[in-house]
Amino acid sequence: MKSNNWLTALIVMLVGILLIVWHQRVDVLNWIVIAVGIMLIVPGLYSCISALVRKSERNRGNTDYSAASSTIVASLGAIALGVWMVVSPAFFVGLLAYIFGAILILYGIFHIIVVAVWSRPFILPWWFYLIPVLMIIAGVVILCTDVRTINSAVVLITGIALVASSVNSVLEISATNPARTKNQIEQ
Repeated sequence: MKSNNWLTALIVMLVGILLIVWHQRVDVLNWIVIAVGIMLIVPGLYSCISALVRKSERNRGNTDYSAASSTIVASLGAIALGVWMVVSPAFFVGLLAYIFGAILILYGIFHIIVVAVWSRPFILPWWFYLIPVLMIIAGVVILCTDVRTINSAVVLITGIALVASSVNSVLEISATNPARTKNQIEQ
């Protein structure tokens, strides 16, 4: 199987473990929002500076620079949103929790598709569906709960779901290894 599948499973597991370890911290969602804000600011600054350099080079040659102008506007928007997230993370905490819930639902649906369709010609056992269904249930619980009152529960549920998903992904990767045959899996 491709090495990026193993790398993705490892990263998902590490993030899940970190969320489980830090779930009691009241400000963990604030720190995640701040980290996302920084991840918007850095590429926004890079894109803005690159577009300004390209625009100044094109101005000397009197060529069209509308693409550079739109890049600058998009970069400034990313920088503004990132600064807002860094300065006022509490505003985005509820949104982040709902995004976690939506991600769990989408990731659960994705894994059901992987197990049911993409792993053909292999027939995987029924218990490969258990973790994705539980992830969908956890996502629905997060979406239906007042997030402001259960910050640590949201982080813990998300962390557990990510670790379980990572383990399930490793099992899927090993179960659909091309060296295995359909007869070996059914036994």
